[in-house]
Amino acid sequence: MKDSVTEAQRSRAVGAVYDVLHKFVDTKIVPVDNLTRSLVKGDVIFNLAIGKRNDFLQGDIAALCQMFGNEYVGSPPYTHYLCLDKFTTKQILKAYGIKTPQGILFDGKAFSGKLSAPAIIKPVAEGSGIGIDDKSLCYDVDEIRERVIDKFKKLGEPFLIEQFLDGPEVTVGVIGFGNDLIVLPELEIDFSNLPEGVERYYSQRVKEDFDAQTIYRCPSNLDEKIRDRIRKTAIRSFEVVKAKDYLRMDMRIVNGIPYVIEINSMPGLDPLTSDLPKMAKPLNKDYEWLIKAIIKRVIEKTGG
Repeated sequence: MKDSVTEAQRSRAVGAVYDVLHKFVDTKIVPVDNLTRSLVKGDVIFNLAIGKRNDFLQGDIAALCQMFGNEYVGSPPYTHYLCLDKFTTKQILKAYGIKTPQGILFDGKAFSGKLSAPAIIKPVAEGSGIGIDDKSLCYDVDEIRERVIDKFKKLGEPFLIEQFLDGPEVTVGVIGFGNDLIVLPELEIDFSNLPEGVERYYSQRVKEDFDAQTIYRCPSNLDEKIRDRIRKTAIRSFEVVKAKDYLRMDMRIVNGIPYVIEINSMPGLDPLTSDLPKMAKPLNKDYEWLIKAIIKRVIEKTGG
């Protein structure tokens, strides 16, 4: 997604969250560079600090709040730091028995395992489709090796080489905490309507240029048994990465089994374009309900 669009979405999300919160609590918007000077004991922070490429700002802000003893909305530092590394996230999920496509790492010098095709190659710590294009899906080992080396030279960061799963793609939101979790209706992403020659996966140009031709269904058209597996996998993944308040994860479905592709520890909250607000609509819930559900834990903890 283009930087200008991203900034517009972020600005809109900050304003929309503020509009909800200031109805019932004293609220102000604080820029990241003013946070340490503005923070006082008892302040509660709604962490919306998405950083630039290759930084871990959202985790840093959560860590800062913990260090100063301030309560905050969103996941702890561990969750952000973990989920900002796709390869490491996969290792944790696999260790807990959660299905995820096989993947190895290329760090610019060596591959962490044996190459196999078909595979999709993507940077380990990017969002919005950055580094993913029509050359990211490879069908033989030589192609993988050549392209991942070229991509590493361009971006200068490690790449995940992940088994490509050809099946329905869904994104799933989870909100809440502890035993009080809500799995929002899954949003199915259907690439079948894209023009001939355009890749059938979420590359940067598909997100930027072909959103109108991409079909979105919420809830999905998947069988109820599969949807139940998706919900169970989503809850288990939320627990494994020690998330709080809200999270979104992408899955591909193969033979009725959900495979977690990646996890977003700070999903967008733009009321116009972000996925979580879209997922609330089938529940006949509005944006204000979504934000209140996200901050429920903090409200109960602080007595606000």
